[in-house]
Amino acid sequence: MHKIHHVSGQLCFIAASNVKNKHGKPELQIIISLNKPENALEFYKERWQIETAFKALKSSGFNIEDTHLTEIHRIEKIFSIVMITFAWAYVVGIFAHENIKQIKVKNH
Repeated sequence: MHKIHHVSGQLCFIAASNVKNKHGKPELQIIISLNKPENALEFYKERWQIETAFKALKSSGFNIEDTHLTEIHRIEKIFSIVMITFAWAYVVGIFAHENIKQIKVKNH
């Protein structure tokens, strides 16, 4: 939809696309954004990488919350180490994808 719309009193753009849900059935994905519709879906994909990174840090591998640390200097140290490790794993994954074997990219 290329016109700007009011949604709950906020001016925004609305974009939509068909995606497959976890059962493989198509469903409508609607994105309400301040970005123009032709850019909103691409920005959403980029943003989703951040959500995936947080999931990896919190519950899908690094489990940083399981440390139960409370002292800020210790939290800073372990978070710094985990972020460096995460970035390294990400770069190695990109290298492996481009030079060894392509990683299958899922639609969701």
